[in-house]
Amino acid sequence: MKTPRLVVLTDLGHFKAARLETTLRGTPRLEWLEDVRLESYPNRVVDKVTDLAGRHAAPGNKHWGAPMADAHNLKLETRRRLVKDIARRIAQLMRAHPDMPLWLAAPSEINHLILDELPGTLRVRVEASLARDLTRAGQRDVLAAFPRLRNNS
Repeated sequence: MKTPRLVVLTDLGHFKAARLETTLRGTPRLEWLEDVRLESYPNRVVDKVTDLAGRHAAPGNKHWGAPMADAHNLKLETRRRLVKDIARRIAQLMRAHPDMPLWLAAPSEINHLILDELPGTLRVRVEASLARDLTRAGQRDVLAAFPRLRNNS
């Protein structure tokens, strides 16, 4: 049997992790370890922001919430937190399976950000990094995305 691998398929809303093994007959098999929907944290804006600087004063009533000055910063902050959460999940998986290399598939916008967030000691175990969103793909499509690597392992 060939060496098993960790396969992580993720985007900013979904995280899937599997163990890729080869059966005795030589056919590849994915055993799903995690399938998690990622939440963009609390639903209230006040719970999402880390810094209240730059907010305008509340209009009129002192009990109203203040409007956000830069809504795009909130999107960037949410994205940054989700990328950190994905990297943390990958690091936990890699530490739980220290002898298994990693194959990662994530959209091109976040793929390099996830790799940058991983500790250097774990980053060296990443064998393949595809800039594709395969979170909704079936097992056959996932295996077809890594054909060269699957045949060499």
